[in-house]
Amino acid sequence: MDAPALNKRGSTSMRSWYLVHTKAGKEGSVRDQLGGWLPEVLLPTLKVRVRRWTKLVTTVAPLFPCYLFAELEVERDLGRVRYTSGVREVVRGGGEPLVVPFPIVEQLKERCAGGPLELPAKPLHKGDPVTIAGGVLRDFEAVFEQYLSGPQKVAILLSSMTGVPIRVILPASSLVLS
Repeated sequence: MDAPALNKRGSTSMRSWYLVHTKAGKEGSVRDQLGGWLPEVLLPTLKVRVRRWTKLVTTVAPLFPCYLFAELEVERDLGRVRYTSGVREVVRGGGEPLVVPFPIVEQLKERCAGGPLELPAKPLHKGDPVTIAGGVLRDFEAVFEQYLSGPQKVAILLSSMTGVPIRVILPASSLVLS
């Protein structure tokens, strides 16, 4: 842990990590504001696929929506953190701000060192109901058949009027579980 720091009264106190609850969508703004004067602020992020209009796109979102981690000295910094625009509160237990254990923060920092986390997509299994998210067959429902040449291409079965399923090959990224 960090060395003790002298506060205004001349006594020593420790900086610790705390969980800051933010308003929805304000995590980045709060990170930027607090990062200007606190020793360290951590906003772990995650790559996610979201639907925008008619397309699935990859974007970056907070790993813990409405929360970020801040290293601060409670006696000196708590009031200023609480009144930062976009902050709801520092997470408390029994009225006192809760310290986040240092190993948890270190593990998050290690995992996020290379940029936003990427969680592996849940693999599809034969027979899973899927919906086509893009292209000319958008919004058609189908049944997953199999992966072809790795996880990039898949075969699905579409229902037809004749009752005989039609096999279609698509990029895996164009499917979502139904």
